[in-house]
Amino acid sequence: MLPAPRSAMLLTYTSLPAVDWLVLPAAGLPGCRREVAVCRVPVAENQLHSPHLFGLLTLAEQQRARRYHAVADYHRFVVGRATLRLLLGGCLGVPPAALHFAAGPNYKPLLATAPELHYNVSHSGNWVLIAIGPMALGVDVEKINADFPFEEILDHSFSPAERAFVAQHPVPAAAFYRLWTRKEAFVKGTAQGIDADFARVPALDGRHQWQAAHPNPIGSWTVSSFAAAAGYVAALAYPAAIPASQVQFYEVGEGLFRG
Repeated sequence: MLPAPRSAMLLTYTSLPAVDWLVLPAAGLPGCRREVAVCRVPVAENQLHSPHLFGLLTLAEQQRARRYHAVADYHRFVVGRATLRLLLGGCLGVPPAALHFAAGPNYKPLLATAPELHYNVSHSGNWVLIAIGPMALGVDVEKINADFPFEEILDHSFSPAERAFVAQHPVPAAAFYRLWTRKEAFVKGTAQGIDADFARVPALDGRHQWQAAHPNPIGSWTVSSFAAAAGYVAALAYPAAIPASQVQFYEVGEGLFRG
């Protein structure tokens, strides 16, 4: 059997200047059906709301939360999952508990009741990032850990040019996480799957032609790096048809939880 043909994609990688994190209105996202919103949620600062947020979860999600042995992991899941439900519920005008999630292509999560509204979630350390928009997207955040032995996975997941970029960077660990989050955000956004050959997925600044392993109707993508917080690097992948002016960044606070 002949291998399935790969679809060509044009990718543009860039880094955003300092992000202006707007305060999220208590009513939720104002334009989630026409713009991409990236919301950051500090877990420790909002874990006092966990008892209330726990009640917004489904029985299955509550059972999953109870299986976390580490307190930090428990609060990260409860705060992150409930925030996702509150944001999506506000966009659709339905109660948070009424949302039903399903697995799409390559197990990429989607809203079963409103697949036209896309979302993606990532978390690391004290931060949860939630991206929501009218088209497919992907987001990834990582806490920079200078002690992580990233050299062990460079050969498998990075191209020769990318390995040289990391080696020559003044802070190799920061360079590694910058490229890694770009690769993660892109494969999440395009539903290429976790089995994607990361060494083939480009991550350096500039424009790249790439052959997708799985069919994707969107031929051009933008992948933007940004600072999620001090010591955290993140990346957002979204269709190039969405102009940068329609990407907004929001800080989620207790206004959403009390609204």
